[in-house]
This record gives sequence, structure tokens and C-alpha cells, in this order.
Amino acid sequence: MERFLSYRTADDGRLLREESTAAFRLSQRCERHPAELGVSAGHQVRVELRDDSGHLLDSLTYVATSDR
Repeated sequence: MERFLSYRTADDGRLLREESTAAFRLSQRCERHPAELGVSAGHQVRVELRDDSGHLLDSLTYVATSDR
């Protein structure tokens, strides 16, 4: 079973980035720098871990800061 990380804006759900992963659950290591996502620092980002069928396995929301 493949798993994917989807990075979305927390306010409107716009997809910023999607990548394949081996993770079974989310941690702070999945947080990305604002420049990697194309957003400004201070933007809220929602990360979703989904399987290849699209089922939501885990999610978290964080504030993208430039010190990551």
C-alpha cells in the first residue's frame, strides 16, 4: 500500500504539494519550509496522510515559519 502526504492551505484547502512517503503517522519532521510550499511565513498549512485509495490516515495543521 502506498501512502502520500498532501500539503494544503488550512483556510481554503488549496493543494500546495504532494509526495510519496513511507510514514505510518505524521510528526513534526513532515513540516516543510514556506518556500518549499510556495506560501509566506505565518501561513497555516494542513498536512494529510492518505493511502493509495484516498483514505485519510492522519492529519495535522501547523504554522509555516522560516526557521524550519
